[in-house]
Amino acid sequence: MLTRCQAPGNSRFFSVIVCALLLVGAGAGLQGQTCTTQAEMQKAERNALVAVSRQLSQRVAANDTQALQADIAPQAAADATGILHAISDVAATVTNATFTVDNLYLLDAANVKPGETPVRFYCGVFNHPGRVVLTFGVLPQARYALALIHATGVSNPQQIAVIFAEAKGKWKLAGFSFRPLTISGHDSVWYWKQARAYAEKNEKWNAYFYDETARYLAAPADYLSSANLDKLMQEQTSVQPAGLPGAQPMQLPAKGQSFAITQMETSGDLGGLDLVIHYNAADNVKGANNYNAADNVKGANNLTAVRRQNIAVMQAMLQAHPELKDAFHGLWVYAVIPGQTSFGIELPMQQIP
Repeated sequence: MLTRCQAPGNSRFFSVIVCALLLVGAGAGLQGQTCTTQAEMQKAERNALVAVSRQLSQRVAANDTQALQADIAPQAAADATGILHAISDVAATVTNATFTVDNLYLLDAANVKPGETPVRFYCGVFNHPGRVVLTFGVLPQARYALALIHATGVSNPQQIAVIFAEAKGKWKLAGFSFRPLTISGHDSVWYWKQARAYAEKNEKWNAYFYDETARYLAAPADYLSSANLDKLMQEQTSVQPAGLPGAQPMQLPAKGQSFAITQMETSGDLGGLDLVIHYNAADNVKGANNYNAADNVKGANNLTAVRRQNIAVMQAMLQAHPELKDAFHGLWVYAVIPGQTSFGIELPMQQIP
């Protein structure tokens, strides 16, 4: 059995970090700004972006905070701390990586109106499979560039999205996000194919969460969409099981009680793909608000009770959906107490009583 504590508010294990400058907007579609693809760029401009992307990659790998701080664009000065934290989160993973600039886009936001949201860029030929749509929240007027970078040759290869802003004729760092290229040794396409196989067997729970994993691995940031991502999302929606947690918790019955499941996702933190479950422990464990008082006997007893409840959640989930045993390495279950550190345990499927 593995045990892990999670800080309040940190609800996903493979974190998605997108700086505030790049918040995805909501609302009706607006006419997009100008986007120039890598193939359409002038050679000199393309080469300049490749060079600055490679330089940034080396600074990320070295976690060169001083140089990175100096690289922050004026448009992103308010988000500098978030950008540097995101870089620090991935730096150790890519220390010895080989960096490849996978794609580049020039984004001209010179005509964005003050307060306009969302701000969209349509990149590529209409109806072409390679067309990409970029959707941002409020974006200051400027010229921007997006570099998609792969960091490979390491045990946990990453995909990185870097936003540059032009300031005084130089490209400066304006946004940074990353995601793994693979989970448990498999990429987005593999999970998508597996999801389709599960869907054919009417195993909707397996299909849905494999589609979710495929979507997560398909792009380094949520502001990027494509025809393939749209198709994947449609397939995921078509197999979505009824009653999944969302605006309201999912009620999971178990031996005369019910667990309020507040969130579910997948994780490859331990090598195999696990299904991760969060539930409201305060509803099920008497005195649960004291469970993480390490120096308190009552609190220690409640910690044992929460552990038992976590295992009960595992048992109830597998009883309700036995198909999960064949698709996942194990289950992570997190007992959530508002305002406190969440307590989680992981068990491989064969070790769940």
